[in-house]
Amino acid sequence: MNIPAPLTAECVLTGSPGGLAAARRFTRLVLLAWTDGAAVDDALLVVTELATNALRHGGGDPVLRLSVHDADVRIEVFDDNPALPVRRPAGADGGWGLALVDRLSAVRGTARHGRGKVVWCVLPASSAEFAG
Repeated sequence: MNIPAPLTAECVLTGSPGGLAAARRFTRLVLLAWTDGAAVDDALLVVTELATNALRHGGGDPVLRLSVHDADVRIEVFDDNPALPVRRPAGADGGWGLALVDRLSAVRGTARHGRGKVVWCVLPASSAEFAG
Protein backbone atom coordinates (compact mmCIF):
# COMPACT_ATOMS: atom_id res chain seq x y z
CA MET A 1 0.00 0.00 0.00
CA ASN A 2 1.44 3.36 -1.03
CA ILE A 3 0.33 6.13 1.34
CA PRO A 4 1.60 9.60 0.44
CA ALA A 5 3.50 11.50 3.11
CA PRO A 6 1.84 14.57 4.55
CA LEU A 7 2.28 17.57 2.28
CA THR A 8 3.33 20.87 3.89
CA ALA A 9 3.92 24.39 2.58
CA GLU A 10 4.56 27.70 4.36
CA CYS A 11 4.57 31.39 3.58
CA VAL A 12 5.37 34.48 5.65
CA LEU A 13 2.42 36.82 6.09
CA THR A 14 2.92 40.51 5.48
CA GLY A 15 0.85 43.49 6.51
CA SER A 16 1.68 45.27 3.28
CA PRO A 17 -1.04 46.19 0.82
CA GLY A 18 -1.92 42.99 -0.96
CA GLY A 19 -0.52 40.81 1.82
CA LEU A 20 -3.80 39.03 2.55
CA ALA A 21 -4.46 38.62 -1.17
CA ALA A 22 -1.03 36.96 -1.48
CA ALA A 23 -1.88 34.59 1.39
CA ARG A 24 -5.17 33.66 -0.28
CA ARG A 25 -3.45 33.17 -3.64
CA PHE A 26 -0.82 30.94 -1.97
CA THR A 27 -3.58 28.91 -0.30
CA ARG A 28 -5.56 28.48 -3.50
CA LEU A 29 -2.54 27.40 -5.56
CA VAL A 30 -1.23 24.97 -2.94
CA LEU A 31 -4.56 23.31 -2.25
CA LEU A 32 -5.50 23.05 -5.92
CA ALA A 33 -2.15 21.36 -6.55
CA TRP A 34 -2.70 18.88 -3.71
CA THR A 35 -6.44 18.19 -3.75
CA ASP A 36 -9.38 18.19 -6.09
CA GLY A 37 -10.34 21.59 -4.65
CA ALA A 38 -13.00 20.34 -2.22
CA ALA A 39 -11.85 22.49 0.71
CA VAL A 40 -10.41 25.50 -1.13
CA ASP A 41 -13.28 27.95 -0.60
CA ASP A 42 -13.55 27.19 3.12
CA ALA A 43 -9.76 27.33 3.45
CA LEU A 44 -9.68 30.79 1.86
CA LEU A 45 -12.16 32.12 4.41
CA VAL A 46 -10.29 30.54 7.32
CA VAL A 47 -6.90 31.77 6.12
CA THR A 48 -8.26 35.29 5.75
CA GLU A 49 -9.60 35.28 9.31
CA LEU A 50 -6.57 33.69 10.98
CA ALA A 51 -4.06 35.75 8.99
CA THR A 52 -5.93 38.98 9.74
CA ASN A 53 -5.92 38.19 13.45
CA ALA A 54 -2.20 37.35 13.42
CA LEU A 55 -1.31 40.52 11.54
CA ARG A 56 -3.54 42.68 13.74
CA HIS A 57 -2.75 41.15 17.14
CA GLY A 58 0.17 38.76 16.76
CA GLY A 59 3.36 40.69 16.19
CA GLY A 60 6.57 39.51 14.62
CA ASP A 61 6.48 37.89 11.21
CA PRO A 62 3.44 35.60 11.21
CA VAL A 63 3.72 32.40 9.19
CA LEU A 64 0.96 30.48 7.45
CA ARG A 65 1.43 26.72 7.18
CA LEU A 66 -0.83 24.47 5.13
CA SER A 67 -0.72 20.71 5.26
CA VAL A 68 -2.76 17.87 3.85
CA HIS A 69 -2.77 14.45 5.42
CA ASP A 70 -5.20 11.70 4.58
CA ALA A 71 -8.35 13.61 3.68
CA ASP A 72 -7.90 16.64 5.94
CA VAL A 73 -6.51 20.12 5.36
CA ARG A 74 -4.71 21.62 8.35
CA ILE A 75 -4.24 25.39 8.52
CA GLU A 76 -1.83 26.86 11.07
CA VAL A 77 -0.87 30.47 11.69
CA PHE A 78 2.13 31.18 13.91
CA ASP A 79 2.84 34.57 15.50
CA ASP A 80 5.02 36.03 18.27
CA ASN A 81 2.29 37.07 20.73
CA PRO A 82 1.80 34.47 23.49
CA ALA A 83 -1.71 35.76 24.29
CA LEU A 84 -4.26 33.19 23.17
CA PRO A 85 -7.15 34.37 21.00
CA VAL A 86 -10.40 35.18 22.73
CA ARG A 87 -13.68 34.63 20.94
CA ARG A 88 -15.78 37.72 21.54
CA PRO A 89 -19.46 38.27 20.87
CA ALA A 90 -20.16 39.00 17.23
CA GLY A 91 -21.56 42.41 16.44
CA ALA A 92 -21.32 45.43 14.21
CA ASP A 93 -17.68 46.03 15.21
CA GLY A 94 -16.49 42.47 14.47
CA GLY A 95 -16.15 39.30 16.47
CA TRP A 96 -17.29 37.07 13.62
CA GLY A 97 -13.89 35.60 12.72
CA LEU A 98 -13.35 32.78 15.21
CA ALA A 99 -17.05 31.89 15.07
CA LEU A 100 -16.68 31.45 11.31
CA VAL A 101 -13.52 29.39 11.74
CA ASP A 102 -15.30 27.20 14.30
CA ARG A 103 -18.26 26.72 11.97
CA LEU A 104 -16.12 25.64 9.01
CA SER A 105 -13.60 23.52 10.92
CA ALA A 106 -13.84 19.99 12.21
CA VAL A 107 -11.63 21.12 15.10
CA ARG A 108 -9.73 24.28 16.09
CA GLY A 109 -7.12 24.91 18.72
CA THR A 110 -4.22 26.99 19.95
CA ALA A 111 -0.88 26.10 21.46
CA ARG A 112 2.16 27.91 22.74
CA HIS A 113 4.94 27.89 20.18
CA GLY A 114 8.34 29.37 20.87
CA ARG A 115 7.79 32.82 22.32
CA GLY A 116 4.36 33.07 20.71
CA LYS A 117 1.56 30.75 19.65
CA VAL A 118 0.01 28.82 16.82
CA VAL A 119 -3.68 28.96 16.00
CA TRP A 120 -4.74 25.96 13.95
CA CYS A 121 -7.75 24.22 12.52
CA VAL A 122 -8.57 21.17 10.47
CA LEU A 123 -10.97 21.31 7.57
CA PRO A 124 -12.53 18.03 6.54
CA ALA A 125 -11.88 17.38 2.88
CA SER A 126 -13.37 13.92 2.73
CA SER A 127 -14.06 14.22 -0.98
CA ALA A 128 -10.57 15.52 -1.72
CA GLU A 129 -8.26 13.33 -3.74
CA PHE A 130 -4.54 13.85 -3.95
CA ALA A 131 -3.57 15.34 -7.27
CA GLY A 132 -1.16 13.41 -9.46
